[in-house]
Amino acid sequence: MSDKVYFMNNGSFDVRAMLTFGVSAKENDNAIGYFGTGFKYAVAIILRMGGNITVESNGETNVFTARKKTIRGQEFSIVYCNDRKAGFTTRLGINWEPWMAFRELYCNAKDECGEIAAEPKDFDTVITIKCHEIYSAFMSRDAYFISGVPVATSESVEIYDKPSQFIYCCGVAVKQIADAQFTYNLTQRIDLTEDRTAKWEHQIRYPLQRSWQLLKDASIIRRIIAPIESYENATGFDTDWPTSDEFTDTAVQMLKTTGVSEAARTHVSKLDEKAGNWPTFELTKTQSIMLVKAKDFLLSIQVNVDDFDIRTVSGLGNGVMGRALDGVIYLSDMPFQMGTKQLASTLLEEWVHNKYGCADFDRNMQTWLFDKVLSIGEEMIGEPI
Repeated sequence: MSDKVYFMNNGSFDVRAMLTFGVSAKENDNAIGYFGTGFKYAVAIILRMGGNITVESNGETNVFTARKKTIRGQEFSIVYCNDRKAGFTTRLGINWEPWMAFRELYCNAKDECGEIAAEPKDFDTVITIKCHEIYSAFMSRDAYFISGVPVATSESVEIYDKPSQFIYCCGVAVKQIADAQFTYNLTQRIDLTEDRTAKWEHQIRYPLQRSWQLLKDASIIRRIIAPIESYENATGFDTDWPTSDEFTDTAVQMLKTTGVSEAARTHVSKLDEKAGNWPTFELTKTQSIMLVKAKDFLLSIQVNVDDFDIRTVSGLGNGVMGRALDGVIYLSDMPFQMGTKQLASTLLEEWVHNKYGCADFDRNMQTWLFDKVLSIGEEMIGEPI
């Protein structure tokens, strides 16, 4: 069996472009590669692995080889194109894996509307690689490049119904992952590192979270939020992004039956909190008397907390006595346990939040409280100050 792979395209092979760093003169506006270094890396890696690389273009043959040289007491393998120094050694891309070299040659051929095959075809330029590792990558190419039809799409993500070990960008693998329930292809460019892998985690996480939370297909949602270890659940969800009704309804249903991942459970809990969907509790006779007395006292200082609906709820969080949200005052059982004065204080604070839009500890809240104290003092002395 031959270990040869052929990367072919029409057009001439410009040795100057191939040996000069930073030159990327592709005519395709949607080119995958744009660093101008991919071919050099591929050559260095293939030669380092003991492979052979030859480029035939318009009747000319370019053979790449490596020659050992000692520089400052250390031995290096200098890359040559025919008898001309290429200007780099086989240590270029020293941390790259073999499939990454295949990826570069593959992308170059695709950018030039070419083909990749185990047999040569009639093209202007044919790059012949004889290297076991490159041939293995060629045989496993479906792992490194997107294929098939997505089952769901969003503004910037395509979702394919098959597990994967990679995240893709523009159809090319850019990040290795584990236990993904689906395959994901980012359709907008992201920043890449020197070895063409994703540079910033947030450029992957944010688009994925948005795409998951906007899903409307319950069958896909169920697999993403299932209570198993997976890439999706390790990445989690974010209430800063919109969530579809279908996502929420599916999660709530699964919570009652099969269960969901911890990430999904936390997400639904946070959505409930943002919407004020805390479970209510009934006041005892003593608590009801405390609430009436606290409200009457506040009314005596011109604070009518009945301007807003008051709900007694559980689940506000450790140490949280009250919340103000969308014109509602939420009270936990905590201020009732601490006495009527604390209950009145909590009611007053949440009333101010709702009435004037003041946030905790901000200048508006401070100003209102000082003004209120001074106004009460004026009433006590019977004249303005």
